[in-house]
Amino acid sequence: MANSDVINARPSKALFIEMLTKDIPLIRAILDLVDNSVDGARRMRSDEDFSGLWIKIDISKNRFRIADNCGGMSVATAREYAFRFGRADDAPETPGSVGQFGVGMKRAFFKLGKFFSVESKTKNNSFVVEVDVDEWEKTEEWVFHFKEFDEKTKNPSDTIGTTILVESLHENVSENFGQDNFRTRLSQELATAHLLSINKGLQMSLNGIPLQMRDLSLYMSKQIKPVLKKIEYKVKNHPDPVDVEIIAGIADSSPKDAGWFVFCNGRLLLERDKTPITGWGEKDGGKIPLYHQQYARFRGYVFFNSDYAELLPWNTTKTGVDTDSPIYQSVRLEMVSIMRPIIDFLNELKESKGENDERDSPLEKIVTATKTFKIEEIDSFAKTFETPKYKKTEKTAETIPIQYRVPKKQAEIVKKSLGAKSWREVGEMTFEYYLKQEGDE
Repeated sequence: MANSDVINARPSKALFIEMLTKDIPLIRAILDLVDNSVDGARRMRSDEDFSGLWIKIDISKNRFRIADNCGGMSVATAREYAFRFGRADDAPETPGSVGQFGVGMKRAFFKLGKFFSVESKTKNNSFVVEVDVDEWEKTEEWVFHFKEFDEKTKNPSDTIGTTILVESLHENVSENFGQDNFRTRLSQELATAHLLSINKGLQMSLNGIPLQMRDLSLYMSKQIKPVLKKIEYKVKNHPDPVDVEIIAGIADSSPKDAGWFVFCNGRLLLERDKTPITGWGEKDGGKIPLYHQQYARFRGYVFFNSDYAELLPWNTTKTGVDTDSPIYQSVRLEMVSIMRPIIDFLNELKESKGENDERDSPLEKIVTATKTFKIEEIDSFAKTFETPKYKKTEKTAETIPIQYRVPKKQAEIVKKSLGAKSWREVGEMTFEYYLKQEGDE
């Protein structure tokens, strides 16, 4: 080799592992493993009725374990695709998949600890892989080895699935797993990221505690109807389109719950978003204002779906949308257009009740009497947001709110002197007194 023209550019495994795990947060690494289990559920149930399927995550200071009954992985898939660093060009598609980039599982293993094992069973396949990462780093080969495998077995249906175990946890991982606040955050992010799958029957638990369902709901009545718009985007050189559904309307007034929810193949990317990413503060086209408390009733849901996950507008860590995606840019314009009449209505609702006159607003009474429905229960959407038709009362149309602040002790003296029952009555009675004493009537 002394006279060879070949220059050695083989990567160092240690450097590769460090770079692979450096920028991925711990919770996101765990979510990658959960995504793979969810993909298994999707392969099993194309109708997305996940009843009877489960994913169990258990963490402690000594180990990480995730187990599922979501179909398992074949020996051929493990041998040719699942353990490769990057997605192979000829890898079979999982229609509607979530874990599509080909590095999540391995990255999670290295992020978590120094030893991992994968045991998986399908109807007629089974295998076990065990890897000591320190020992693997010392070898020249970029391969893993089966500890055992069988491609001609028959496994009972109640044993089919995959179990992943990671031990010899990194010190920072062990510390995080031992903290209550980390476990709480992990539980919340798991439930949030996969709320659609959980709502469709997929059972998830963390340390034996089930993750709770969260409904996506809107007001609906004969007078108030949410909007639904379906769009199909065809992509050059791809046989199937990207299907998009945009649903928006109003619900209970809740600043923490207001905003847009954006999903890609059922995976939540943006939750309660109130930023320019989803059109808030848009100065062109619809001219949407920046978010304000008066828009606390707004709810919007966007669902991107495609058999080809690489077409969807999400980033590689699935922590947000790819705002440079032409599809997302087009959908964002639609979101702004759909949002505009809802914003107009919420402005009208605020004006109708004034600053301190909520109970006297006919429009407010209509809104608060409206029932809430899960979006999957709504059978009558509108093409554009439909709002109540009501006649403004003379009081609503011709009165204005007046506000001012005074020292509390002095205000209490005046309130007692007037015999007023509320601060609103204090304002009205002092205004009437002034008008009677000084007015020109």
